[in-house]
Amino acid sequence: MKSMLLGCFLFCGTLTSLYSQNTYKITGAVEDALREGVAFANILLLKASDSTLVKGAITDENGLYNIDNVKPGNYIVRCTLLGYQDARTEAFDLNDNYSVPVLFMNEGETLGEVVVQAKKPLYAQKVDRLVINVENSIVSSGGTALEVLERSPGVIVNRQNNAISVVGKDGVVVMINGKISYVPASSLVQMLEGMNADNIESIELITTPPASLDAEGNAGYINIVLKSNPDMGLNGSYALSAGYGRGALSNDNLNFNYRKDKLNLFGSYSFRLDQREQNWKTSREYTNEGDLIANNSTTDREPTQRNHNIRLGADYQLTEKTIMGGIATFYDNRWSMDAFNTSLNTTNGLPTTSIEIFTKEINQLKHFGANYNIKHNFRKEEFISFDVDYLFYEFNNPTDYVNDYFDSSGIFTYSELLRSRKETPLTTWVGKLDYSNKANDKFSYEFGAKATQNNFENDVSIETLENGDWVFDPTLTNFSELDETIMAGYASADYTLNDKMSFKGGLRYEYTDSKLDTDTEGRVVDRQYGIWFPSLFVIRKWTDDFSTNLAYSKRITRPTFNDLAPFVIFFEPNTFLSGNASIQPAISNSVKMDFNYKSYFLSFQYTDEDSTIANFQETIDEETGRLVFEASNLDYTRTFSIITGFPLKITDWWRTQNNLTYVRQKVRSFYKEDIVELELGIFSANSSHSFKITDTFSAELSGFYNGPGFFGNATYDAFYAMNVGFQQNFGEKWGTLKFSVNDFLDSLEFNGGTDLPEQNIKTRNTFDFSNRTFQLTYTRNFGNKKLRSARNRETGAEEERRRVN
Repeated sequence: MKSMLLGCFLFCGTLTSLYSQNTYKITGAVEDALREGVAFANILLLKASDSTLVKGAITDENGLYNIDNVKPGNYIVRCTLLGYQDARTEAFDLNDNYSVPVLFMNEGETLGEVVVQAKKPLYAQKVDRLVINVENSIVSSGGTALEVLERSPGVIVNRQNNAISVVGKDGVVVMINGKISYVPASSLVQMLEGMNADNIESIELITTPPASLDAEGNAGYINIVLKSNPDMGLNGSYALSAGYGRGALSNDNLNFNYRKDKLNLFGSYSFRLDQREQNWKTSREYTNEGDLIANNSTTDREPTQRNHNIRLGADYQLTEKTIMGGIATFYDNRWSMDAFNTSLNTTNGLPTTSIEIFTKEINQLKHFGANYNIKHNFRKEEFISFDVDYLFYEFNNPTDYVNDYFDSSGIFTYSELLRSRKETPLTTWVGKLDYSNKANDKFSYEFGAKATQNNFENDVSIETLENGDWVFDPTLTNFSELDETIMAGYASADYTLNDKMSFKGGLRYEYTDSKLDTDTEGRVVDRQYGIWFPSLFVIRKWTDDFSTNLAYSKRITRPTFNDLAPFVIFFEPNTFLSGNASIQPAISNSVKMDFNYKSYFLSFQYTDEDSTIANFQETIDEETGRLVFEASNLDYTRTFSIITGFPLKITDWWRTQNNLTYVRQKVRSFYKEDIVELELGIFSANSSHSFKITDTFSAELSGFYNGPGFFGNATYDAFYAMNVGFQQNFGEKWGTLKFSVNDFLDSLEFNGGTDLPEQNIKTRNTFDFSNRTFQLTYTRNFGNKKLRSARNRETGAEEERRRVN
């Protein structure tokens, strides 16, 4: 690792001389149809790669202009003026003083205003994060936040166990507008499925977070930035979407902003209905006293997901320097399912018994959250802010099973009625205080404190109907209570050495006191621990186009509330998913090096994590034949990753963004008491192509591929998907219509399992959550578009939302 970093620095030093550049002058003239000079026209120098503005000028009385001190590069000159049609050059390379061919402007329809808007690239690499500009994607329209994440570089969404990993690492924390979402990990996927992509501006992948963010999460943070309404008066937007893919789909949303004088009101509402079918297949085999025992199970699921999400907020300007506000969030996410399962048991290849299972399941998560924030600016670059958050979650998961048993000849023998119940109310309080000050042009610092209190009661039961009475299964019935307190403090500083180099360092301390009591075993968790979490960033700007970033951070991944609150979900009578209260926290250290050149980036990262928490690990009880899926601690995980991103302009109407990821991962784990070591290289790719067919009609083609990878002791196969979309813009007054086909090859499914011959376990699972989906989406803005924006701020309780179950 040290030799790799040394090589990176030597490479950077070599590039210093390569990228020391001269500057040049651009001159030109603008004329009208009569070949007379056009005075006072706006001249815009744009980068040809992404049309971002570099410099500007105005023509003189004779229509002449010049732009001085321009770095070498590939540019476009654009000319605008009220009452004239825009004119622009072809792209040109600047490597000497350059005289632009005369631009001719024709008189056109007089416009009410001229708006110069640079389109953001789909992917942008910043100092500590990769930004995905979702609002520029056609195929994301009408979709969900989860579907956008599935197409993001280095991100893998495993719906099988409701897990999200980034560059091969679990333990990701999800934030909404910079505030940690404390929704339980098991319900996080469900929440993101209910979040409309049309309401998202961008998604930020933060793999080396600064000290001001909580130390939770080995993989770092995913920050979902919602669209803000930027104007005064009443304004907003709405989207209506309908689709079909082996079931109906609808995804609709409305957001608004109202600002008058010192008061700003804002809010959003989204609704999602998803009735697409799902298919599961599981199998397992092991030997017992010389016999090969096997089970094969197939499940056809008919789910209905219905989500309501509401977010309401207000800001009030108390004084010129003080503003306070509040945000209330509500959601009711209800997932219900009818399923039919067939399960065949064999011994040495011969049938012994079979089971047909009819399942009715409801998985409902209700949430209410409230935030109060007050911020005082002592001066422009110095402020203090205080947040207090209250979060309440109510999780309810009743499931009824009808199990029909058959003998080896397929003759019905008996029927069994089984039901499971899980109710988990969770309450979280968070208080957060932050101070920030920019002492001078070169030095700034910040510090703060945070306190979190979590409490839940978890009531889970399994009952069987015997002789007309429901009888509890004592081995799977449990009542537990959690009381957890986390106290944290941090300090960080930024120092700019010169125009080329800057540093950022921070130190965070977190103390955790966690207690879990059950009615069957007493106190099963009693942990008190304090840990220091340092972070360091070094930013070197070699030229205007080329920079490097070096980062280090230490992280912790705590057990989710879903792990700590035991539960049971049956796939069939001898296969079920369960919690594990004995899970220990995992600690990781990560080093990251980024190279950024214009819109291209190359990133190296190495992470060393001890006691990695791996979800959905399989264990067979050879005496009972039960297969149990549960989270467990690995010994360690070592992960090295490389990510590169590069845009390509193939023609004026065809642009593409491509990202390649390689992850080399080594895992040391345990199966029962045996040591298991696995190592694998994982390759993944994302590619997005945008086509400008006319000024108002465009198209997009995107796809991703993820190679074979790990999930603790389990391995999964490669998977891929492709999406296509078309967009017709009817102008600002009439909105936009988009048509997309997601997973049009119908290829997206998860296949994998555990194969450890020495440990006497072999499993194989297929989870098909997705299918080819056709979707039509109409979006439209409304209201005033000419006035100032609302405050885009965060609450203090974003991390806590992630751990909710």
